Amino acid sequence: MDELDPRARLKVRLGGMIAAVVVVLAVFAAGGAIRTPLFDLFQRIAPQSTAAPKVQVVLIDAPSLAAVGGWPWSRYTMARLTEAIAGRGAKAIGYDFLFPEADRLTPSLFAGLYPELPPATAEEIRRLPSMDAVFARVIGRAPIVLARAGVEKGSNDALGAAAPLPPDAQFTGVAPKSLRAFPEAVANLPILDGAALGHGLVNGPKDRDGVSRRVPLVARAAGALTPGFALELVRIAEGEDKVELEGDANHLKAVRLGKHRLPVDPLGQMALRFRGLAGAATTSAVDLLRSGVPAHAFKGKIVLVGLTAAGASDVVTTPRETETFGVLVQAEAANDIASGVALRRPDWAGPVEWGLGLLAAAAAFLFTPRLGLTVIVSTALGLTAGAVGGSYAAFLTGALLDPAPVLAPGFATAATMIALLFVEGGRVQARLRAALDDERLSAAKIAGELSAASEIQSGMLLARDALRRVSGAVEIDAVLQPAKSVGGDLYDAFMLDGTRLCFLVGDVTGKGVPAALFMALSKALSRSLLMRPRVGLGAAVEGINAELSRDNGQMMAVSLLVGVLDVTDGRLDLCCAGHENPLIVAADGTVRELRLDGGPALCVVDAFAFPVERHRLEPGETLIAYTDGVTEAQNPAGELFERDGAIAVLAAGQARPLSDLIDGLVAAVRSFEAGEDASDDLTVLGLRRSRAP
Repeated sequence: MDELDPRARLKVRLGGMIAAVVVVLAVFAAGGAIRTPLFDLFQRIAPQSTAAPKVQVVLIDAPSLAAVGGWPWSRYTMARLTEAIAGRGAKAIGYDFLFPEADRLTPSLFAGLYPELPPATAEEIRRLPSMDAVFARVIGRAPIVLARAGVEKGSNDALGAAAPLPPDAQFTGVAPKSLRAFPEAVANLPILDGAALGHGLVNGPKDRDGVSRRVPLVARAAGALTPGFALELVRIAEGEDKVELEGDANHLKAVRLGKHRLPVDPLGQMALRFRGLAGAATTSAVDLLRSGVPAHAFKGKIVLVGLTAAGASDVVTTPRETETFGVLVQAEAANDIASGVALRRPDWAGPVEWGLGLLAAAAAFLFTPRLGLTVIVSTALGLTAGAVGGSYAAFLTGALLDPAPVLAPGFATAATMIALLFVEGGRVQARLRAALDDERLSAAKIAGELSAASEIQSGMLLARDALRRVSGAVEIDAVLQPAKSVGGDLYDAFMLDGTRLCFLVGDVTGKGVPAALFMALSKALSRSLLMRPRVGLGAAVEGINAELSRDNGQMMAVSLLVGVLDVTDGRLDLCCAGHENPLIVAADGTVRELRLDGGPALCVVDAFAFPVERHRLEPGETLIAYTDGVTEAQNPAGELFERDGAIAVLAAGQARPLSDLIDGLVAAVRSFEAGEDASDDLTVLGLRRSRAP
C-alpha cells in the first residue's frame, strides 16, 4: 500500500469501513436467518443422547388401530389404557390430543340412534353410566395432563366450545405483553377437564420455513395464562405448584419451575435441543392393552400418549428430521426441561459477538494492507474455524452463540480492502509500466549513444594489428577493457623519428562517460605535445599537465607513464606521473619491477618538474605497463590481485608470443574476479625488443 498515493490509500480504507458498516446492518436486519441454518446443522451433526430418557411415549400406531379399531377409541378403552400406564409407575401422563366431544358410545347417544327401540329399553339404556364419566373417574385417580389448543377467534375448531376451566398452574411474576395470545381455546369435555390434574397448550408454532424449533412454555389462551404442554407435564411429575416468570412488563427472559430455569424468547417459547430419545423410548398402545409391557416399565417417568397411525397423526419437520410426529417433539421438549438441556441464548452473547466482530474489523482495517494474501487467507480460515468451532462447542453445552457477527465485519472489511488494493494496485502498475517503458526507451537511447561513444573511443586507440606495424624493431601489443561501456584508460604508441618510439599508458580518475571524455582530451594533448620537435620528454609532460589543469572544474586527474625507446640501442627514457611502475620480463623469464621516482598524477600539482629517468631495454626483454585495473582487481572474498599476481603470471609465460602473454595476464585477472563486476578499467601494454641477430 506504500506505493499508493494518499488519495488511493484513503479510498481503500474508506471502502473497508463502509463495507463493515453495510455488513453489520445486513446481519442485524437478517436476525436469526443467518444463524438458524447453522444451528440446524449443529442439531443434525451433534451426537444423540446416551442418557436414559425421562420421558416415555405410548404410540397409538397402525398395529394398535388394527387391533382395537378405528380412531377415536371409546372412552372405556382410553380408561383401560390410562390404568395400564398409571399402574406401571408413571409420574405424569399426558394426552397429546383432545377429547372435545362426547364418547360416541355414550348411552344416551346410542339410544337416540335407534328410535325403533321400545321406550322401556331405550330408557334403561339411557340410565347406564356414561363412558366419559368412567374415563373421568380414571383420570381423577391418575396424574393426568390434558391438552388444550389455542385458536384464533372464529376458528372452525372452536365452534360450539364452551369457555375452558382456568389452568391449574399458579403463575408468579409479571406476564409481559409480548407473550403469544390466542383469543379462544379448544378444550376437552368439562367432565374430563375437571378431573385432570393439569392442562397445557399443545400448540406447536412453526417457523417461516415450516420447521418446528420451539415449543411455548407459557401463553395466553382465552384470556388466561396457560403453561405449555411439556412444562405442565414436568410440573405435575415433580410436584410443583408455581411457575415463576422472570422479566418485566415488556420482556420475558425465563420461566422458572422449581430447580429448572428455562430461557425463553419474548413470545414465551423455548428453543429445543433435539437430542433424540435413547433406548426403547416408545411403546405401542396395543402392547399395554394386552399386558405385554413389564409392570414397572414407566416407573418415575413422564408418559406421553400420541397418534402416529397414518391419517390420524400430527406430522412435523424438525432440524434433525424431515418428518416426525408431534408427540415426539413434545416428548423431546419435556425431556429437555426435566434434564435441564434446553437451548438458550445468553444475555451477554450479542455484546460479546459484536465486540469481537468489531475488533476483527479493526484488525483487518489496520493489517490487511500490510500483510500478504497468503497470510490473510490463512488468518481468515483460522478465525472461521475458531468462531464456528467455538459456536459448536457452546451448542453442545446448550448455549447459542452466533459466529456471523464475529466473522462478517472483519471479512467484509478485508475482502473489500483487498479488492480495492487490487484495483488501485492495477492503476499503479499501469503507471509504473508506462514509466518503465519510458525508462526503457530512454535507456535504449542512452545505450545506443554509449555504444556509439564506445566505438568512437575504440577508434581513437590503435588496434592490435596497427600497433604491430608501428615499428619493425619492436613488437608492440595492448589490451584495454573498460569497466563500463566507456572508460578512462588510454594507451598510445608512435614513432617520433626514424629511431625513437614513444609510448604511453594512462588512467583517468573515475569511470564511465566523464572519464572517457577526459581520457580523449588527455590522449589528444599527449600525442600533440610529445610530437613537437625539439621538446624534451620532461617538458612535454609538464606541458600536458598545464593544459589539462586549465579549466578543470571537475577536478579530475590522470596518471600517466610516458616512455621513449631508441629502437637501435635500447635506451629507454621514462617519465612517470603517479602511475604504476612497469614490469620488465627478462629473456630468461625472470620478472622485475622497474622502480621509478616519478611525480604526482597530472592535474594534482601545478608546474611540477617531472623527472626523466633513463634505463635500457635489452634485446629479448619485454616491458609491461598496466593500469590499476590489474593490481586492484578483487575476488568475491575481497582480496586484491596485486602486483605479485601479475609477476607470477608473466614469469610463467615469457616463452609465449607477446599477444599471448598479455591475453594470459588479462585472463588471469578475470578468472581471479570469479564473475564479480570489474572494479576499474583494465589496460595492459607490452613492448618486446627483438633479440640481436
